[in-house]
Amino acid sequence: MSTLQKDGKIINKLFLNSVISIIAAAIATMLGIVVDGIVIGRIMGPDSMAAYGLVTPVINLATAFSGVLATGAQIICAQRLGAGKKEEARRAFSMCMIITAVVSVLMIAIILIFRTDISVMLGARGNSAHLLPYTSDYLLGIVFSFPSVLLLFEFNSLMRLDGDANRVIVAVVVMTVLDILGDLVNALVIKGGMIGMGLTTSLSYFAALVIMLLHFTKKDIIFKFSFKGLSIKDLGAILGTGSSSAVGSTSSMLRNAVLNQIMVATVLSSTAVAALSVVNTVYSLTSSVMLGVAMTTAMIAGMILGEQDRSAAEALVKISVKTAVVIGALLAVVLFAFSNQIAGIFGSENGRQMVELAARGLRFYSVSIVLYGINVVFINYTQGMRRMALSNTICFLDNFVFIVVPALALAGTLTTDAVWVSFIIGEAITILTIYIIAAVKKHGFPYRAKDFLFLKEPFGVPQEDLFEISVKDGDQVITASVELEYFCRQKGADEKQAMMLSLFVEELCANIIKYGFADGKKHSIDIRAFKLNDTWTLRLRDNCRKFDPTEWIKLHDEDDPTANIGIRMVCGMAKKVNYISTLDLNNLTITI
Repeated sequence: MSTLQKDGKIINKLFLNSVISIIAAAIATMLGIVVDGIVIGRIMGPDSMAAYGLVTPVINLATAFSGVLATGAQIICAQRLGAGKKEEARRAFSMCMIITAVVSVLMIAIILIFRTDISVMLGARGNSAHLLPYTSDYLLGIVFSFPSVLLLFEFNSLMRLDGDANRVIVAVVVMTVLDILGDLVNALVIKGGMIGMGLTTSLSYFAALVIMLLHFTKKDIIFKFSFKGLSIKDLGAILGTGSSSAVGSTSSMLRNAVLNQIMVATVLSSTAVAALSVVNTVYSLTSSVMLGVAMTTAMIAGMILGEQDRSAAEALVKISVKTAVVIGALLAVVLFAFSNQIAGIFGSENGRQMVELAARGLRFYSVSIVLYGINVVFINYTQGMRRMALSNTICFLDNFVFIVVPALALAGTLTTDAVWVSFIIGEAITILTIYIIAAVKKHGFPYRAKDFLFLKEPFGVPQEDLFEISVKDGDQVITASVELEYFCRQKGADEKQAMMLSLFVEELCANIIKYGFADGKKHSIDIRAFKLNDTWTLRLRDNCRKFDPTEWIKLHDEDDPTANIGIRMVCGMAKKVNYISTLDLNNLTITI
């Protein structure tokens, strides 16, 4: 029995580090949208706030396109990098950039030509016909942000894979500050109306895009645009894998449109629509936090899929659900306790009725946040694992069917409360659905993380044929080396193969500890070895500073041959040595 086990700490630390930066970026991005709502609601009045709410479905549609491309490209690229296929990841990136340009042009053209018709379709008609000019103006200003929105979402994901997460945070902070200042100047000084509000948002997004584009001037990056080797199959893979994001955003757009109509039909005033706009705006901010957890899950799941690492998948499910519950509970408490104050930010004395109605809606909504967090984690996890039918089905049910159906059924008796209660009912039914699916798959009652992996079998190497250990110091490296040699011989390796793999672990891990652990931070090394089709594969993963031994050999080939003898020995004896740095992890794969 081994004295060492794989502890999952690298995945946990990767997840927590990534989720913090992704949530920070998501909050900063959504903060600009929230400030738009606050300035519009308090300074420009309930009619402008209602128009802002009516445009929400269009913004959701833009988010749908950006979500498809961003998450699709992120997962495909992460999967290919996890499998060591750097050139194929670059090819997918290039295809993503081309389709982004095409979609951006089409979106701008359609909205510019048909913005009045679109405004009417969104609800600026009948009792709300007076909202038409406000809605049309806001569409005219906001439409120019769509190309930047698409690219920002994509770069937000891909630059993290490329190890440049800090630039993402800087860009969204700049964007948020410019958007806030622009909103205030437009509303108080220029008095540019809803067109000005939209243009301010467009300009702030463009400024953030410029900052992100500077990443691609660096030399040591993974993602470089090229027309070489482009394939329509890559486009299909991106769109297919990103389909859950499209389903989520599109169904949210349809849901908001239906809920707007319920509000208008039951209350017959723009006050109810404005209140729903407030709830949706706060929902966007809080859900962006939970989506930060979910996006992190999808990104790491894509890498794990490429590696076919079952134990890493189990560690990911544990940490992602735990994080969603903790963060969701904190958000729920704050939102419930301060619902009046939060709603009051969006309204003035003239909008007191709207504030009261919105505060009531926020209290109802707060009850559903934890359930929403768990649901969106599983939607994105299954998307990352490319279980698209499962992910799309849960996503559509959660975002549309399980919310709209209860709202319509209860509208006659609960009026506006039907909309608020529907969020709780919808999330509860979704989480029950996920549990039932897991129970059917297990043929029993699921209660462990590994019961909710939803992997497409066969997945990876059978556990009994897999050697997995985590080490943190030199003594553990020696133990792991001895145990690996014994494991290899038990699994049919000849004496030379067993000796080589054992020696590789000893030499390379000692080198990582000597140089990578020298910064004083807590690090560990995951060792993974298995035999597949008469070929032995060894993978070492660590969370130290970036170091490519294959590149080092090229640069120091003529230097002292006794320097770093371990690296030279491995590169000389192994059949293939492949190195990839992604998500600030060093991944070294050796085959013999």
